[in-house]
Order: sequence, then structure tokens, then C-alpha cells
Amino acid sequence: MHASISPLSISNPPYSTLRPHSSSRLCGLRREAFGFRSPPQFRNRGVGAVSAKANSRRLSVFSASNSDAGNGSSAPASFDYDLVIIGAGVGGHGAGLHAVEKGLKTAIIEGDVMGGTCVNRGCVPSKALLAVSGRMRELQDEHHLKALGLQVAAAGYDRQAVADHANNLASKIRGNLTNSLKSLGVDILTGFGTIVGPQKVKYGKIGSSDNVVTAKDIIIATGSVPFVPRGIEVDGKTVITSDHALKLEFVPDWIAIVGSGYIGLEFSDVYTALGSEVTIIEAMDQLMPGFDPEIGKLAQRITPAKDGKPVPIELIDAKTKEPKDTLEVYTRRKKGKEVGGGEEKKGASAGV
Repeated sequence: MHASISPLSISNPPYSTLRPHSSSRLCGLRREAFGFRSPPQFRNRGVGAVSAKANSRRLSVFSASNSDAGNGSSAPASFDYDLVIIGAGVGGHGAGLHAVEKGLKTAIIEGDVMGGTCVNRGCVPSKALLAVSGRMRELQDEHHLKALGLQVAAAGYDRQAVADHANNLASKIRGNLTNSLKSLGVDILTGFGTIVGPQKVKYGKIGSSDNVVTAKDIIIATGSVPFVPRGIEVDGKTVITSDHALKLEFVPDWIAIVGSGYIGLEFSDVYTALGSEVTIIEAMDQLMPGFDPEIGKLAQRITPAKDGKPVPIELIDAKTKEPKDTLEVYTRRKKGKEVGGGEEKKGASAGV
């Protein structure tokens, strides 16, 4: 029996909207086109920055058109590219397509895999798993099936086949993103990108990045990583993040999900459909904090599963920090195998 704690919460909602000034033009990639002003400390130094959070990813545009960027290093007289994008997630990919559309010679640098978090460790595989959980719930709804005149034996699943389904979908989309950039003439540079001077980017393996390219403008779209609260050590077995959960290497009998944002609730749906008992731990005074309160109320009402195993919800008072309930996660070893994991009311805080 496996017991896992999964810190899956993320502070940003799944989609954010950048609302430019009413007189702005979103037709170019330079800072002037966005209709924003550079911070005062940069206005006389030739460096402007615009930062927009979208899909939990950082997307910043840097333009350094003067010879001095404030660090004593001169900018190159000519450039290898009009635009270099650091990060090939959906943000960087979209910026690359837009740049080519505007006639810019473009390169994109990626140190991991094309598609970033969304395609490989986020939106795509999670929705693939949600599709599986939805089908499982339909097959487990005997009352509805009987009303349709259908008789279905006990529903089951092949864990590895489910995981392969999610991985194959991500792989297909990753290939499509790569081919779309190549077909438009965008150079894909492999390695970790580092800005080393005005309009200069070094890329390659960490510790041996000897390749340097120059660009008139640079976009930083470096993405996000799972948030892990202090004091929690992730081992990938009993304590996992959303990245591990998507791999579906095992389905635990019981799992505690720290955080009730949309990511945590998605995984509670997936794992309860596959047979796990789930406990959601939320430090705030409602589910889905940061979202519209009505959405949180709806989540509170529908989260306890109507079929399968229930999803207990444990909260602490967000103002006083006093626990309304307590939870202790534990494992023990028996005959060389790790078993157990569950709730015990022994005074440990339920909020993380």
C-alpha cells in the first residue's frame, strides 16, 4: 500500500489575460508596440522590460537598442538574429510564430524539451488523464447504464497503458510544435540560455555553454516549476509533485494533495476515478483560493465524490491559523514492504 503526499497547488489561475493600454498596438514584439513604458530606472539606459504572466509562465520582452546597457559592456554593431527567444514552451512557441509573421529572423533556445510545462508536464497530459477518469466514471455508473439498457462488467484499467496514452499525446503535440517552427525557418538551438551582455545570449550544456548568439531583441519565456512548501522533501515515491503524478508510475491506495487549486482538484478527480482515496489539504478558508468565490463554493459542493471513494476536505482558519482539523501522514514497513499511510487525529497541522 502506497501513501503519497503531493504538493500540487500553484498560485496562478490557468489562464491570465494581458490587457494593454487602449492605444497600444499588439502588432510587433518591441516594447513600444505593447504600449507600456519602461521603469524609470531603465528609461535612460536603453533597456526596457515588459512582463506578462500567461499560463503560469513568465514572458518578458527585452529591447536594448543603445550601445550601453548599464553594465559597461557594449552592444554588437550587427546581429545574428532579430529576435532570440529563451524557452520553447507554448509562450515561446507562440512568440516565434508571431515574430516570423512580422518578418523577423528568429531563433528559439530550449534546454529541456519542446513544449515546456504545458505540453509535457501540465495541460496536455493532465487533460488526457482527465479523459480517462471521465470514461471510468461513466462505466462505473451502473444506475445510468442500466437506464440505457446497458450491462457492463466491472470496469478496470491498465495503469501503464493509461500513462502511455498521456505520454503519446504529449509526444505528438511536441513533434507538431517542433515541425511548425522548423517549417517557418525558426532556428532551434538546444541548451540552457543565459544573457551574458547587451543583446548577447550564451547557450549549451550547463557549465560548458560556449555558443554565443546576438539579437536585437530577446524574449524570456522560461516557464514554471512545481511549488514545494518549505520542510517537505520530494523523493518521487512517498512525496511527489504534479510532475511525478502525471507519470502515473503507481496508483496509491491513499494520497494527500496539498493545495486545492485547479491542479490539485484535477488530480483528485483522476486518482479517485482510478481507485485512490484522496485527502485535499488547503491552508486557506475555501477551496480554489484566488479564484472567484462562487467557483470555490461550487468546488466545495461537488468535490466529495458521488461515486467511488469520498474526498475528505480538511481546512485551517486562514486568519487565526488555528487548525480546524489535524492530519498526520505516516508510513511504516512490514516484511520489507512499505505499507500504510492515512489519517490520525494526533495534533499535526492539516494546513500547509
